[in-house]
Formats: sequence, C-alpha cells, structure tokens
Amino acid sequence: MSKFIDVGRATTTAVAGKDPTELQVASYVDERGYIQNAGFILRPIPALEKGKLTGPRAIVLHRTAGDSLASALNAAGPSGTHFYVDKDGSVYQVASLHRKTYHVGLIKSKCMAEDTCPRTEQKTISSWGWAPRRIHDHEKAKPYPDRYPMNEDSVGIEVVSRCLRECGPGDSDSAVWEDPTAEQRDSISLLVRLLQRIYGLSDDDVYEHDKVSYKKGGEGAGLYGSTANE
Repeated sequence: MSKFIDVGRATTTAVAGKDPTELQVASYVDERGYIQNAGFILRPIPALEKGKLTGPRAIVLHRTAGDSLASALNAAGPSGTHFYVDKDGSVYQVASLHRKTYHVGLIKSKCMAEDTCPRTEQKTISSWGWAPRRIHDHEKAKPYPDRYPMNEDSVGIEVVSRCLRECGPGDSDSAVWEDPTAEQRDSISLLVRLLQRIYGLSDDDVYEHDKVSYKKGGEGAGLYGSTANE
C-alpha cells in the first residue's frame, strides 16, 4: 500500500532512532501538476488531459465497475479521472492537477435536487422533462457552488470496485456495488484530506458521481465517510 504524508503533520526534521526512509517531508503539487512526497505511483496518461483545470474547486468520487486496475487504466482516455485507487490502497495519479479530464459528464440541476430553485426556475426546468443536455447547458452558466462541479473545475478519483447487480447498459438506480476494501477507505480518506488542504476545500466540495451526473445509482456511494451528499 502507498504511504501518505499528512500535510498538516509533515516535517523535514529527522527523528532519533527512526529509519532514514521514514523521514517525513511535506507533500506538494509540482510544476507539472503531480503530487510529490505522498507515496503515489505517478503514471501519466497524456490522452486524459484535455485543457486547463480551474481550481480545482471540488472532488468527484467514482467506481470503475470492474475489478482490475489494469483494465481501468487501459480504458482511460479519452475519458477518465486524475486518480485511481487500487484494492490494496495504492494510489495512481494519471493526470495533472493543472488539466481537466472528462470524468463528470452532463451535470444535473443542483437546486432541483436540493429543492432550492426559485419557483420560476423550478417550473422552467420541470417543463423540459427529460433533457440532460438542456439542463447541463442551463447549469453551466452558474458559478460553483450554485451548480454541481464539472470537468473544468473538479478532480476525479476512481476506485477499483465491481458492479455486482443491475450492471447492464444504461443507468439504473438499482445497481449494487462492491464495498471498498479497508485499504481503499484509508487511502481515499487520506487523498481527499490532502487535496482539501492543498486547495482549501471542505467536505461540502466532495461529491458522488451519480448524484452529480447521469450514472448508475450508488456509483460514488460509500467511498468517503464524510461525503456531504450521503
């Protein structure tokens, strides 16, 4: 499993009696947009990087729907996330934090989901019926966090985890997913915390993919214990 350095506790001072390999140094994002000194496996996939990333302002959690890291990485590009968390807890960074990737898709209406839309907007959106593209175009004009995060301003974290039932083509609210391993839970928590500290994010900025976009129900559920959308 990868070893992480908590930015809040990192130090460059050697501790008497400690193995030199255990010396802690602060994690940081280098000039290429890759996190250093966090124990991540850096494996850039250039095809994933599509343009400038603003912020990032949010984190979106995903599952691979398969049980192999290798198959997920082989399938990455043109779409994919910035990070992949394998079942043993190893974290792979495959895209720069300076660049967006295609991982969110069309976003839903946040105010409709939270029942906070002004009445006129609620009536307008309701009148459209099933109109994902129209809703996305309407929402993207709003500033974050009045809308859900998009590719342009969010980091994607993909967790190697199978879909167990209701996994056929299309979206299903009845899909059942494999639970993350204990090692994955630890790594997800540490990775999220690290990103929060580097970019000034909070748990309100952590989202499950299926809550944000049109995906199988539960695709991002149960991956991060403090996810604001749970």
